[in-house]
Amino acid sequence: MSATQSRLPLPTKLAYGIGAVGEQVFFGMFNTFITIYYNQALGLSNSLIGVAIMIALLGDAVSDPAVGMISDRWRSRIGRRHPFLFAAPIPVVVAVYLVFMPPDSLLTGGDNGEPSQIALFAWLCIWTILARLFLTLYTIPHFALGGELTKDANDRSRLFSINSVFGYMTGALFAFTAWGYFLGGETINTNGDAIPRHLDADAYGPLVLTACGIILSTIVISAWGTYNRIPMLSAPPANQSKISLKNYYHDLLNAAENRNYLFLIAGFFFFMMSVGLNEVFAVFVNTYVWELGTEDIKWFGLAAMPAIVVGALIAPAMMRRFDRRPVLLWSIIAVVIAVQTPLNLRLLGLFVTNESPLLLPLLMLQMAVVAGSIAIAAVSVLSMLGDISDQIELEKGLRQEGLIYSARAFFAKASNSAGHFIAGVMLDLFIRMPFNAVPGKVDEDVIFRLALAGGPIMAFGALFAIPLYARYRLTRSEHNKIIKQLSHKKKHQGEDHQETHGLESKLQTES
Repeated sequence: MSATQSRLPLPTKLAYGIGAVGEQVFFGMFNTFITIYYNQALGLSNSLIGVAIMIALLGDAVSDPAVGMISDRWRSRIGRRHPFLFAAPIPVVVAVYLVFMPPDSLLTGGDNGEPSQIALFAWLCIWTILARLFLTLYTIPHFALGGELTKDANDRSRLFSINSVFGYMTGALFAFTAWGYFLGGETINTNGDAIPRHLDADAYGPLVLTACGIILSTIVISAWGTYNRIPMLSAPPANQSKISLKNYYHDLLNAAENRNYLFLIAGFFFFMMSVGLNEVFAVFVNTYVWELGTEDIKWFGLAAMPAIVVGALIAPAMMRRFDRRPVLLWSIIAVVIAVQTPLNLRLLGLFVTNESPLLLPLLMLQMAVVAGSIAIAAVSVLSMLGDISDQIELEKGLRQEGLIYSARAFFAKASNSAGHFIAGVMLDLFIRMPFNAVPGKVDEDVIFRLALAGGPIMAFGALFAIPLYARYRLTRSEHNKIIKQLSHKKKHQGEDHQETHGLESKLQTES
């Protein structure tokens, strides 16, 4: 245990951080492209896309807790986290490929050679469920591994800072490459209109293959790069209860007795709901409200990169200076304000026109503020969850990073899926987005409703997160006391063990 309290070597931190790359590319493909790809490129109803993602959530409700609980209790010669890290990557990439490459028979099996709505919906459902299940095999143990690699609060912040830098920088670079290279330029649709290539299904094949290659390689590199730390990690106690969903939810309710954990997860739920709405609406807003082409959209990723690096790297210093809660609160407030400001100003008639040369620079500035603030918030939340794991260990006597981080992952996916579902229904019933829409030729009422949904309506959920996050009360000084108490407790347990072992040896000798 003393090894985990010492500072981690830089290669271990870098190897751990590389693991975030595969996860970000996975979510980049799903959260950025899945709705507009299936709706505008393949012709599936937005409402059915939202329903498919919500159905996949039912699978998450089983897989997330199951993987968290199993990895907490897993015993093997390579520890309790790494077996899952090695098992996950190949199934993940197979499922991702199949999600984005449905067979041609589904695209022409409906009336008049149109896509079969039910068959295409079923394909999306099945492979989305499997893709998220296989990703869970990796993400839950990976987050849990980060929580147990080090107990030092500042070192934990630096570890998750590096993780966030790798993850969000990859997301930005991947977005830049996807929009600028794989989906760059225009194509001609069946009606003879020039449309951006991200509305053309044939443009996605090379992008999907590249994404699969990145996901596979980075997860494997992360697993091998942290392999040498296995002997220094926590092991599950021998007397843990049997693995079952009943025991999981019982353990989760016990964890929820920790008010810091309860408020942090509740705040995260509402914030991620807004994130889910934004991920769906952003591509439609960029394409149809701002009328940006892929050559313009690609710059958003590049604008986000330096902000992400700065945000993630200054987050540990900010938390040392101001503590975790105020840093998280101000970063969330910055996201809520910045993400909707351009659309709110456009609705009020106070923003620049689409023909203005200032449009792209202003939107890039907005993206930089949002990305940097999200990076700070991500480091803060992950560090807080690690601190809460220490507090629960002191209260309950168990290291349950898998439980803690699986609940975080599930609530993130639950709220994000709810956001995607609500956005899909709104695109069909409120915004009334037509199929095969051509930028610049969409009715003004549709554009107004899209801006309204992508601006103030989208940000509404995140406003609920702020007062919930404000109820978090685990300060740095209190956490330091917890670490000292844990160290003292383990020292005495070690002494008791030595004394018992010595007495047993003495009795055996006398007999």
